[in-house]
Amino acid sequence: MAAATRTVEEVLRDGGFTSFHRRVVLLTGFAWTFVAFEIIMIGLVVGSVLGSFGVTQERDPVLYGIVVSATLVGSLLGSLYLGRLADARGRRTIFLVSILWYSVFTAATALSWDPWSVFGFRLLAGLGLGGMLVVDPSVLSEFLPPQSRGRFMVLLDFFWPLGFLLAIGFWWVFIIQGVTLAGVESWRILFLVAAFPAFIAALARNTIPESPFYYARHGRLQDSASVLSRITGRSVDPASLTKEQAVPKAPLGALFGPALARRSAVTIVTWIALNFSYYGLFLWLPGILPKFTDVKFDITLLALFLVASALAQFPGYLASMVLVDRWGRKRTLALFLVLGGVSGYLFATANSFATLLLGLIFVSFFNLGAWGAVYPYTSELFPTQYRGTGFGMAEGVGKTTAILGPVVFGALLESTGGIIAPLTVIAVVMLLGGLFLAGVGPETKGEAFT
Repeated sequence: MAAATRTVEEVLRDGGFTSFHRRVVLLTGFAWTFVAFEIIMIGLVVGSVLGSFGVTQERDPVLYGIVVSATLVGSLLGSLYLGRLADARGRRTIFLVSILWYSVFTAATALSWDPWSVFGFRLLAGLGLGGMLVVDPSVLSEFLPPQSRGRFMVLLDFFWPLGFLLAIGFWWVFIIQGVTLAGVESWRILFLVAAFPAFIAALARNTIPESPFYYARHGRLQDSASVLSRITGRSVDPASLTKEQAVPKAPLGALFGPALARRSAVTIVTWIALNFSYYGLFLWLPGILPKFTDVKFDITLLALFLVASALAQFPGYLASMVLVDRWGRKRTLALFLVLGGVSGYLFATANSFATLLLGLIFVSFFNLGAWGAVYPYTSELFPTQYRGTGFGMAEGVGKTTAILGPVVFGALLESTGGIIAPLTVIAVVMLLGGLFLAGVGPETKGEAFT
């Protein structure tokens, strides 16, 4: 009988990157596309949706803002609850259910009969998004070999700008061009069409097994070995795996105990900086670009600026993907946040077409590159029994900030009568978040995945 000397991490390291990993990356990435699509799309189409019920931003700003925030509120609730449930009951079920739930309620949005029904359906769809935001990176990180984990966790975020571009395309086809079917309002067709690929992705996820780390942590070494054999393509003897202490439910308070308090603080500050800056800026982007008086925007130029913003995210993710493995998670994330803050101020004070476009490109490059680095970093800050809970805390804090970010941005825009103040605040928050991380955060590159 084999001696129990190997950990799950060591088996994954020895097995390397396999065809199984390619499939998992594609399936999680496909879902990630729809997370981005949903979050960006609602900011583009909500005017048309609510306009069909006689609600406008000018006459009903409070109701307008409530409906816009519905998906983020649902995502907050979903990330807090489902991340905790994934740690206690396993990743696979939440991994399957979350995108199916999102698909069903995205399609149901087409049946909305008034603004509050739109809010309800968007909130329910957001619950599924919250599950994907928490569980997808946890699942992916626990399948990948450690030597590949950093870059492929960043690769997950390569699918985000695809969702951004998809949202712009749907907005252009269904809202700007008004494409419809059988006289049905174009925004209703949009939600029906958007739900179908997500439903297909939900069916495809059925091929993904439970995390081997989860099984090993709960003492199910036979199951862990079976999954590891499938991942690596090599037979793994369960007797060769070291037994780990079974922890059926990790106490939430331990995230703020002596062992994890520093890591939790870094997680909270970093996710606040990223969410405040991203949602504060990008949900307002279609509305603030025409306010730059030095550039004359029409609908075509606005669309081109949005596309440029999305395209700039790809090289940002690529740079992040290379640097997290070569330079480290903490250094890459801190640098991108600091440079994102500098770029944000350049964008805020732009007074020509060239500086406006370059400022937007650079802030997109660095902000989204930072998003690429934060997922491998967060996944490595917490041990297995806390990983879903840690991601749930990060997403919960992040989504609370994401809800507040656009509100604070709008309040500053209204109170100051200009765009420089809110955009400068965005830049400062990114800068301070990067400096805090650089001074306090631990480096996780090379740490054992426990």
